[in-house]
Amino acid sequence: MGQLATQAQNAQMQPMNPQQNMKILLERSWPRIAAVIGNNLSPQRLYQMYVSTINREPQLANCSVESVLSCFMKCAALGLEPSNVDGLGRAYILPYGNKNYRTGQKEATLIIGYKGMIDLARRSGQIRDISARAVHQGDEFTYSYGLNEDLRHVPCAKPGKLTHVYMIANFKDGGHYFQVMNADEIEAAAKRSPSYGKAVSPWKSDYEAMAKKTVIRRAFPYLPVSVEARDAAASDDQTPDYSDVFRPLPTVTADDSPVDASVDEPEEPEQSQPEAQPEVSPVEAKRAEAIARFQRLGVTDEQEALQTVAKITGMASESFADLSEAELDKVLGELKASVKEGK
Repeated sequence: MGQLATQAQNAQMQPMNPQQNMKILLERSWPRIAAVIGNNLSPQRLYQMYVSTINREPQLANCSVESVLSCFMKCAALGLEPSNVDGLGRAYILPYGNKNYRTGQKEATLIIGYKGMIDLARRSGQIRDISARAVHQGDEFTYSYGLNEDLRHVPCAKPGKLTHVYMIANFKDGGHYFQVMNADEIEAAAKRSPSYGKAVSPWKSDYEAMAKKTVIRRAFPYLPVSVEARDAAASDDQTPDYSDVFRPLPTVTADDSPVDASVDEPEEPEQSQPEAQPEVSPVEAKRAEAIARFQRLGVTDEQEALQTVAKITGMASESFADLSEAELDKVLGELKASVKEGK
């Protein structure tokens, strides 16, 4: 019964593991997390948002806590609260099932909604208003580009299937910009999205809203928006990478020696002491000694010394290790005598 009770208790505690991991991660890395998100959120608020999001999107519990927290951090840095929390549709944190190639864990993905794109664009202060609309079969819709640009859209009472989406931005200086995408262009953009075809995807649940977001994002390079907004648009539909923020810093535990002034003023480095010389084998020692003796007699090259040995002994040698001490002494004695005689 004791083993069964333990298994039952572990089964009950299992759903709490992601929340516990989130608490640990927040406590361990909060100073570095706060440096990214500023004063937009407290750790308590971030934790409550996580719990609320898990409750609304249970599959996020299967994603790594780091990836979910990274999505929250990106939202906080951009000032966009996830729709999982406020329901406004400006940003979404979704479990696509894509995996981190290093850890193999599933990761959450951040998607900025078209309302979030509009919000980011307006922050530049140079856009008077910006909007995106959908065109359906039965609508009166005409547009033209060129020197005399024009766009006219009259929605019908009973719209059919989606045919176009378009965005219009009016600038404070009196200028404007608009862009149109047809149904084929929208579908092509959708198929390039990592979320397309997933079991949980905004392209399934909110196709029209995603189409509006797509046409706004396509227009971002031509709008007077901030670098932050352009970066956010470019990194949309991805898992933000804050791995360096979550990497734990070294800490001192109870078993470690106490920190004192020696940390700031370290002792002399060990490399300043004489390094121990590597042990030399007997063969190498004999070779080095033989070469030194030949050099004193004017033979500086090892090959030349071995040729001298072969000439005197009549026996070719590839190494001084092949010679006995007597043979070596004989060769050096004759060489010394010939040097004195000037041979």
